[in-house]
Amino acid sequence: MNQSDDALFENLVNIHADAVTRVCYMNLNNFSDAEDAWQNVFMKLWKSKSMWDKPENELHKWLVTVALNECRDIKRRLFHRSHFDIDELNVEYTEDFDKEVVTAVKSLPEKYFQVIYLYYFEGYDIREISSILSSKENTVKSRLKRGREMLKGVLRNE
Repeated sequence: MNQSDDALFENLVNIHADAVTRVCYMNLNNFSDAEDAWQNVFMKLWKSKSMWDKPENELHKWLVTVALNECRDIKRRLFHRSHFDIDELNVEYTEDFDKEVVTAVKSLPEKYFQVIYLYYFEGYDIREISSILSSKENTVKSRLKRGREMLKGVLRNE
């Protein structure tokens, strides 16, 4: 790699770092695991130089997909290594979103959490979410609808 490759890669990291961080943290609920996933995502980008020239939205979608897969892999490793109670984690959430809503969204089963998160927090439409999650659009629509219903129930109980 030459100096211009380093500068281009650094620019791509600067552009997409926040979004990848949010995806990793929201899925793993732990800063150190999220940092590991983040690093793995950008190592994969470093190795996939062909992605560097893709349009911004296509690269962003690719990074979110890789981040979700990385998080899934880390969760599997953590599950086999040890179990921990996520309710005992006391991590401050510093985004602009209401902490109560974020907590409620995180409490949803993973398949509903992912579509709610990608739709409302990352701003993807149903077609893009179906591409990211490798699901049919109707599946995404039904998970979004069921996730919203579950979310209403959780928020009413709180």
